[in-house]
Parts: sequence; structure tokens; C-alpha cells
Amino acid sequence: MKLRERQRQLQQEIVTGRRLDWPGLAIYQNAYRLRLTEALAVDYPLLRRWLGEAAFTRLARDYLAAYPSRHFSIRRIGRRLPEFLARQGEAALADFAAFEWALGLAFDCADARALRPADLAAVPPQDWPGLRFRFHPSVQLLWQRHAILPLWRALQAGDPPPACPPLETPVPVLIWRRELRQFFRSLTPEEAGALERLRQGEDFAACCEWLARRPAVDDAAHRIASWLQCWLREGLIVGFRV
Repeated sequence: MKLRERQRQLQQEIVTGRRLDWPGLAIYQNAYRLRLTEALAVDYPLLRRWLGEAAFTRLARDYLAAYPSRHFSIRRIGRRLPEFLARQGEAALADFAAFEWALGLAFDCADARALRPADLAAVPPQDWPGLRFRFHPSVQLLWQRHAILPLWRALQAGDPPPACPPLETPVPVLIWRRELRQFFRSLTPEEAGALERLRQGEDFAACCEWLARRPAVDDAAHRIASWLQCWLREGLIVGFRV
């Protein structure tokens, strides 16, 4: 057997768990699985705390069997765990994992200088309808279907985890990073809708028109202006163009 073929078989044995009768190979296979499980625990520390060590290890084993690593880096090995949990019918776990993964992405993303209120104040009034905003790379919007945030806070504080029931209606959650700290907060559907439309490149006037058609909104321009002030304070907006 040529060296290249032997190396290929060795790689497949370690990655897939397929048995080859090579002395001592199980040591490398077990070490590989352990390393990937540790990487998942780094990405999902509070999910592991919620489940407990044994249950998390079983979850990692089943997940890695369904989605083996296909990349030289293990940084993104856990990106499909929320999808895997959803397919297993574990909706609450899937919601929690999606939230925890988004926090990790926010921490890892590129940085950008936040826009100052004075930068927007300098825009002439006639240019406001055509304004299009650019948001910080860390900004993400999730729709949670379970009471994830109280559970996350309890686990983060080391308190006993509360129940995680399904919500009557999905709640939008904003996630972002400022300097070296991640933040999150829940939004109203109207604020979430406006934020998402502006993130997708819609101009200020079109977003105001959309908001004015919402039944719960009286003064769309005033409402969106107050949100812009809040987003500026939070460091969400990093640029604009007319």
C-alpha cells in the first residue's frame, strides 16, 4: 500500500470511526472525537451547563456523526448544531443553541467604528429620505420561540435554570458587539422589521412608509428617529450614504 493511500485511510478512520485493524489507531480516533467535543463545549458553554456533562457528550457524539468535520479549522464545527437539534425535535434546545452561537459570532466578527450622532446631524434635511445605513458586522436578529433569555441569564449567573416554555408569539432578539463585549435585547416586531429593512439596504423614506402601514404605529417618522438614536447609542450604525 502506498503512503498516500495509507494516509487517506488513516484520515477516514479517525474522522468517520470506520474500523481499520491498525494497532493503536483507537487512541488517535478517541483523541480526535474528544478534541471536537471540547471545541463544541467552547462554542456552547451554557448549553453544556444546561444539559449536564453526560448529556452534552452524547449530543456531541450524535451531532458529529451526522455532521463530521469537513474543514481544516474546527472553529465552525458547531455552526449546524441548532439545525441538528431542530431536526431532532428539540425546539427549545435549538433556540438556545442558535442564540449562543450568535453570541460567539458577534464576538469573532470584524470591528468597525460606530457612527456618532453628530455625523447624522450634519446630513441636510432634504437628503434624509434617501439615506441608507450600514450596520456593524456583529449585528444579528434572531426570532426566539422559547423563553431563552431568562434561562441564559440564570445559567450565566450559575443559578438553577428555570423552565423554558414556548412563547405565544416569537420574540425578535437583537445581538451585537461593542468593543470586546456582546450585548443583546428583545425588540418589538416593529423595531425588528425596521432594523431588518434598513440592514437590507432600504432607504429611510421607504422604511418610514412601511412602518406607517403598521396598525400599531401612529407617527412612523418619529418612531424610527427614536430607534435611530438608540441604535447610535448602542454602536449599531457604522456608516450611511445618500
